[in-house]
Amino acid sequence: MKKKFVFISNMAAPYQVKKAYHLNKYFDTQFWFYTYIEEDRPKWWKIPLGNRCSLLNNVISFKKKYITFDVFKRLNEFNPDIIMIGGFTIPGNYLAYLWAKKNNKKIIVFTEVSRYEDGRLKTNNFSWKILKFLYKNVDAILTTTNKDAKKQYKFLFPNTPIFATTYGADIDEHLKHPLRDLKDKKEIVLLYANRLIDIYDPLLAIDIFYDLQKKYPNIILKMNNDGELKDKCIEKIKKYHLENKIHFLDDIKSWNDLHLVYKTSDILYLPAKFSNGNMSIIEAMASSMGIVVSNKVNGHSNILENNKNCFICNHDRDEFVKAISSYIDSPNLLKEHTLDNKSKVSYLSLESTAKKYYDIFKEAKII
Repeated sequence: MKKKFVFISNMAAPYQVKKAYHLNKYFDTQFWFYTYIEEDRPKWWKIPLGNRCSLLNNVISFKKKYITFDVFKRLNEFNPDIIMIGGFTIPGNYLAYLWAKKNNKKIIVFTEVSRYEDGRLKTNNFSWKILKFLYKNVDAILTTTNKDAKKQYKFLFPNTPIFATTYGADIDEHLKHPLRDLKDKKEIVLLYANRLIDIYDPLLAIDIFYDLQKKYPNIILKMNNDGELKDKCIEKIKKYHLENKIHFLDDIKSWNDLHLVYKTSDILYLPAKFSNGNMSIIEAMASSMGIVVSNKVNGHSNILENNKNCFICNHDRDEFVKAISSYIDSPNLLKEHTLDNKSKVSYLSLESTAKKYYDIFKEAKII
């Protein structure tokens, strides 16, 4: 008989919803979310929840810190053997932790690395000491694939099993995309796939494109449509007179159409000031796109190798222009870089991720 497993997370991100059904192969699985989609995500992120995923009731939210006493009611009804909570700092998650300890259930925390705004790792400050005390009896910690994350939480919880893993990526369709051939292509499509927020630096992305289009008049740029800097992006596009060259992705109708954005693009670039791992990179690799990212993007050291299957640049306009130009000037280089990328990321599919969780739980003696 399968053990009962519940994952409690902030929102019903599509890859989380789909992952619930892959995990159901190993557990009697439920995923519960505090909200359907947070306000900074596009409406097309909403996908049907099915019978394995649901929203918690009577949720109170303040700056994405959620709490609801419905957690107790739902846990009593489902009576799971294993509970995984998404992050330490959501108050509702701590209620689930208390229920697990009271009822002698296994409790796991899935979390990302935590940093200050300047990118430094947070260490044992006062707030961390509180979290360390509150969660002192957690059974295991899962972190995103990031050495810093594992190091950070080992420092805080030296006696707790800590495992590096991943969210999992909805890349089945991306893996079917063909290799790109830029030779004699009439229009080369660059993609800036990340939200228009400061840490991803979309304004620098536009500067980079401005320089590139002066060299290559047959390129266009597709940009994410969402984020607080969209007005500033529009202002800069107008300043550079690039209205006919840069197109916002404002016509995506559903999550299941997202892979087509990648299929019809050639090179992904991300001049981020900071990123804690990035799903768009995995999606682009699965799709056989060229990859150019800044060295401020963390969490991909096991799949990205500079000058081998991508370009990793300083957060510098000229370096990005040079790297992207290398792909355009040498079409065979793009093929060489992307030839093995599908195999490098296939283990990050939702099916593989579900199996990884199962194996981790066995190793940690959760099951």
